Amino acid sequence: MPQPSPGPNFPSRMPTPKPGQLHIYDANGKIMRTVSFGQRTDPGYFKKLITQIRAHNQPIQMGLAVSGFGLAGVALLSASVVNLGNPFLFYDRRETWKEMHDTLKGSAWDVWITFFHEVSPNWKGHAVDTLQQYLRFKLIGMFDQLGAVAKDMSGTMHNQYKEVLGYDMSAAALWAMSAPVFTALTKMSAHPVGRVALMAQAGVFLTAAGNLLKQFADVYNKYEGDLNDLQLKINDLEGLFYKMGNPALGTRDLHFDQSVSEVENWRPATAEGAK
Repeated sequence: MPQPSPGPNFPSRMPTPKPGQLHIYDANGKIMRTVSFGQRTDPGYFKKLITQIRAHNQPIQMGLAVSGFGLAGVALLSASVVNLGNPFLFYDRRETWKEMHDTLKGSAWDVWITFFHEVSPNWKGHAVDTLQQYLRFKLIGMFDQLGAVAKDMSGTMHNQYKEVLGYDMSAAALWAMSAPVFTALTKMSAHPVGRVALMAQAGVFLTAAGNLLKQFADVYNKYEGDLNDLQLKINDLEGLFYKMGNPALGTRDLHFDQSVSEVENWRPATAEGAK
């Protein structure tokens, strides 16, 4: 009986997401606030998936070898397995970008509410008008752009999570359904009818595995384009915040009008405030 060719290389280490932090800086480059992102518990889905695929892989590999599809079959088998991924990694990144979006939106509202509750009702004059224009047309706009990128990144990570999970489930179902069939037909392969049936099963399996690879290629190309668009948006942000769009050249001067800090430009909004 022909011996199967070396099988696919399964992942030996399961990468897990790590906790992270988002630093918010003031105009002088000092950290004003640090937002921590905790580690979420990995449900162990990917490890269980690999264990399941390994359990079903041997009879499939043996059946392909006996049917005469040894090298070509195992090559396609290996390619399908290599493309398995841990969807939790994308889920975790989705949650991280959601938290960043929440922090950015909350910070923007903190700025607006502070201005309209503390400054606008109590003060008037050139300084107040200048500060409001700065907040409305520059600072809040920057918050909005940061929030838009965080939202898009979270959405993209969510879609990738779904696509990777869908590919994994398709592969797991194909392996689980095919393994017992290959086991039975391999035992019958000594008989001509059994061998014909085994070859037919091998053809069906390889066609399905080929469709899986096409599914993966379609997903890869789609999200390669989406991530390229997001990179362009991030380049816009770097151009907004850094000289020449290069963080190594330092941050831009956002030109906060110094007249806001001059006392004579602030006037109490009410007679009572002037006392």
